[in-house]
Amino acid sequence: MSIDNINFDHLLNNLEKTSFKNSIFNYEPGRRAFLSLGKGSVSKWLDTLLPNTRLILEPKIIGESIGIQYINGKINKAINKNSEDITEKINSQKSVPKCILIKERIEIRGVLYEPKQNKTEPINIKINSQKRHKIKFCVFHIFHCKINHFQALQELKNLNFETPETQFTKFISDIELYRQYWKEEKLFQSYPTSGLVLKINSRKLQNQLGENNISRNWAYAIN
Repeated sequence: MSIDNINFDHLLNNLEKTSFKNSIFNYEPGRRAFLSLGKGSVSKWLDTLLPNTRLILEPKIIGESIGIQYINGKINKAINKNSEDITEKINSQKSVPKCILIKERIEIRGVLYEPKQNKTEPINIKINSQKRHKIKFCVFHIFHCKINHFQALQELKNLNFETPETQFTKFISDIELYRQYWKEEKLFQSYPTSGLVLKINSRKLQNQLGENNISRNWAYAIN
């Protein structure tokens, strides 16, 4: 048995077999690559959920959103939010793993960001070449994967990716408390952030809520 099967059986068994034709990595340049987070009244969104729905809170990290496709364990293609090919740029980023220990095609989404140095340092959304050595890459999503969100983050961590810090709750009443902690800089302090992201952990419930042409109905941004 190969090393990928020994260590990543659970992930491999839950990767959906999709055609290359349906992959966002085949979009024409200029087409929007990634779905947005839900926005608006978070209370109305929470009211649609069962009281014991497990929610994951993550930092909404300021940076450059990118997608990477790995084939045979190596980077095959990287794109930005406008489906433009940035493979060469990503291959030059030290924080992005160039090889992973599974041979199946896997497509991920993450963000390139510059870690906060202190509270007064201004946040630079654009990643320039002069600061490339400081840039980190945080991954928070596996495309075409059937496992729960937290399990997916654990699988990514096992593949040596940086994943975001998380908090969990089953109590909708906790959300406002976490938001206040974030505003007081007591939560997710090491990241440049513009808010929090609420995600439903259950993949089954994610599928039930679905998505539209703009956003996913199971992930919500608050600030």
